[in-house]
Amino acid sequence: MSEPVNGHRIQMRVVVVSPVRIYRQGLARLLEAEDGIELTGTVAAVAAVRPLLARPGVDVLLLDMTGDLAGRPGLDVLRELAAATEVPVVALGVPDRATDVVACAEAGIAGYVTNDSTFEDLIDTLRAATRGEFTCKARVTAGLVLRLAALARERRRSPVAQLTSRELEIVTLIDSGFSNQEIASRLHIQLATVKNHVHNILDKLGVQRRGEAAAAVRRYQTAT
Repeated sequence: MSEPVNGHRIQMRVVVVSPVRIYRQGLARLLEAEDGIELTGTVAAVAAVRPLLARPGVDVLLLDMTGDLAGRPGLDVLRELAAATEVPVVALGVPDRATDVVACAEAGIAGYVTNDSTFEDLIDTLRAATRGEFTCKARVTAGLVLRLAALARERRRSPVAQLTSRELEIVTLIDSGFSNQEIASRLHIQLATVKNHVHNILDKLGVQRRGEAAAAVRRYQTAT
């Protein structure tokens, strides 16, 4: 729990990101009037968020995904924010469609608020995000589950999924620049055993060189 500020105990510190000045100002006034919330700052672009994140105690980012940030531009900004910080990001103005919510979830949201939501819904979503909770309607939940199932099927179909834990360990060492002899020494196994593993890895992945195998596994791990 944070220290009291002006007689009120601050429970959540929020940063608002919106390219539209009037939206930033409006959200700022609403949030500042809410008991238990401190507005840490409002910014128009992702680049301006980083100095604010350097301050201690930022609990959640609120990203306005309406206007210029609707659709793909907003998703790109969301990915940038999610990659830049571990602070949860709540997206404001997400269309109330499973496909849109799933796209935002894949980009890194911790919560979302649709255009039909109330200010109370916004506050509840912000608080839920700080607790690590993600709330959505049943049909959106169904869309998320279907997407997870599709990703699982893609993962099972990938030749990388056929590699054993030992083979994955060896590929990781190959990717780090270790020779077969160095891998044998590091794993305390025979050089011939390493060569057999490498042969099996190349065969399973359908590649000719050790570097190609390492790159294939790296791409797979990045995608999943």
